[in-house]
Amino acid sequence: MGVTCVSQVPVAEGKSVQQTVELLARRLEALGADKQGTFGVDCETYHTAATLGTQGQTGKLMYVMHNSEYPLSCFALFENGPCLVADANFDTLMVKLKGFFQNAKANKIESRGTRYQYCDFLVKLGTVTMGPSARGISVEVEYCPCHHLHGSELCSQVGFCPSEHLQTYGDVFPGGILPL
Repeated sequence: MGVTCVSQVPVAEGKSVQQTVELLARRLEALGADKQGTFGVDCETYHTAATLGTQGQTGKLMYVMHNSEYPLSCFALFENGPCLVADANFDTLMVKLKGFFQNAKANKIESRGTRYQYCDFLVKLGTVTMGPSARGISVEVEYCPCHHLHGSELCSQVGFCPSEHLQTYGDVFPGGILPL
């Protein structure tokens, strides 16, 4: 696990979402990135159920997420509140809590796509969908160093690394996103 940056990539002018994803995938492969399989993330929105005495008050939102990288876990993020990590049975609990939280059925968002490995980077290129329609493109870039350095090892490693090698990754992903 390393440092991760998730970005929304604009759709190329005159292209569809799928055409832009294919263009970005070809660019990653041209750089030498290797396909590492697929990934999927989904998010369902729940809102607090209306109860007696709360008319006129806005309900709180809760987002329940699943990630193929963590198949046995479920993540819940409360609006302006804590994040909960639970096992996959959390969905069953949400059904039992339908008197308190109601599923906003039309608001399920998914991001699915391909994982790529490029040097010390794991890049996930995905199509964001809401229902049957594609809504956008997400790119997740995770820096996964091949080994961890401790204490004085860092100074000695940097001393042996020429400065032109340190700038290599900035040329590939300027500003944290892939160029179109």
